[in-house]
Amino acid sequence: MKISNYMNNTNSIMEKNTDKVQKGNSQTNEKHTVGQSVKLSISNEGLEYYRNRIQQSGQEKYDDVVQRKELLASKKISDIDYSYEIQKKAAQQNQNVDTGKSALNITDKANNYVKAYAELYDEIVKGYENGTREIYVADENGPRKLTKDEELSNLDVAYKKTVDDFVTMETTNQHARGIIGEEMNKISKITTRSTLASAYIEEQKTRGKDEIPENLTEKMYGAITSFKEKYTMIQPNREQLLMSIKI
Repeated sequence: MKISNYMNNTNSIMEKNTDKVQKGNSQTNEKHTVGQSVKLSISNEGLEYYRNRIQQSGQEKYDDVVQRKELLASKKISDIDYSYEIQKKAAQQNQNVDTGKSALNITDKANNYVKAYAELYDEIVKGYENGTREIYVADENGPRKLTKDEELSNLDVAYKKTVDDFVTMETTNQHARGIIGEEMNKISKITTRSTLASAYIEEQKTRGKDEIPENLTEKMYGAITSFKEKYTMIQPNREQLLMSIKI
């Protein structure tokens, strides 16, 4: 019995010692693993490849800068605001048109926007036909040359926005004129202020009733659609077409 107990105790002690040794070895291995640095080896060919890529990237950026400076110097690079160009040409039309009236009515203004679009459209198409138009824009990839179709598409987007803004503004103005007219009629009955009110009422009578034509937005869209269809069919008579375009 004593021998058996002794052997059992001895085996138990040996098992515990074995566990301690295994744990110690595991911790030692972990320490060695953490302490060791990882070394990567890149071949000479790999180093040369990355060196060339860096140089190429730097050269591309430098070339973009040089190209942009040259284009700016030649005034060929431009972020064209087509909405502004339409507004500017329409304003010129407003100044040049002699209607015999104190002010242009809504239809006159609408026709001038249509003519402004047509003139810009003609300038763009002729410029590309003659090879004299070069417009560059700068984006995330650097300067690039616009195509004729891109310019005409940008012009269409700008025209749509211009028409929408114009019709909204005139609708607001018409509503405001109605309110002011009602107030002036009331004021005209007050003797102390009747002169001012009467003058306003007389001016409005002389000017005439300026109401927004029905479906004005659709008519202004339709006018340029018709213009573009005729423009491609009647090339020899473009000038006559530009003069006759209206809603």
